[in-house]
Parts: sequence; structure tokens; C-alpha cells
Amino acid sequence: MRSLTLFGSILACVLLVAGCTQEEAAKPAAKAPAVAPTPLARAPIVDEDDDPDYPEDLEELYVDLEIEPDEGEPPLTVQLTSEVEDGTEPYTYKWDFGDGSAPNTEVNPTHTYNSEGDFTVLLKVKDSKGLWGSEEYDVLVEKEE
Repeated sequence: MRSLTLFGSILACVLLVAGCTQEEAAKPAAKAPAVAPTPLARAPIVDEDDDPDYPEDLEELYVDLEIEPDEGEPPLTVQLTSEVEDGTEPYTYKWDFGDGSAPNTEVNPTHTYNSEGDFTVLLKVKDSKGLWGSEEYDVLVEKEE
């Protein structure tokens, strides 16, 4: 009899625990406090030269450039002339001569090409309000035969 009473007590405990577990499972989960979504940070736009200030897809300034002469034998010294419209001065210039030389920040620089090749000059201009524009121009340097 004693073992039956012990068995009954154990069974009662098991049923009690099982009942508590089922009651907890039936309760709705507590809601997490409402939190306003955090705005996502925007990564800076970087052009092919990894210039973090130049957004490649933004062309708001009209930029024109001319190169004289734009072809000839090496060493070929060229005069680069720029014109910018639709912006607010002062302007910031960045010239890439396409031959691996260091960029230039002058308004209308000269540059000498010492080797043969077909070079693409790229001018990027930024105005005082942060608007951008760019223009490309090809220079052909080759020896006459």
C-alpha cells in the first residue's frame, strides 16, 4: 500500500508539473516594447578612382573642355582649357590626364605626354554648393612614319 501511495504522490507531482507547463505554453508571449526603426546609414558614393567626394552618377554642372593640340608626336605638350556653367564659384578642379601621372587641380593646366598612346583626359569639377560635373576628351600621341 505504501508503494501505491508513493506512486500516487509521484504521479500527482508529474501531472501538476505537466499542467503548469501547459498553462505557460497557452499564455500569449509577452510583447517586446515598440521601438522606432533606426534609419539606415548611407554609404558614401565612390567613383572608379575611389574619390569619396565625387558621386559618379550625379551630373549637375555643365563642364566643357578643350585640348590643343589633341594629337601629335611625343613629347606632346597640350594646353587644357575648361568652361563650367550652371554652378556657383569658386570651383574645385581635378584633372586626370590618363597617362598615370599625378592629378592636377589647376583651372587650365598644361601637360606633356612623353610616350605614345591613346589617352583619355577626365576633368571633374565641384562648385561651392557641392554640385558636380565631368567631361572626357581623347588625346592621341604617336610618331609619324
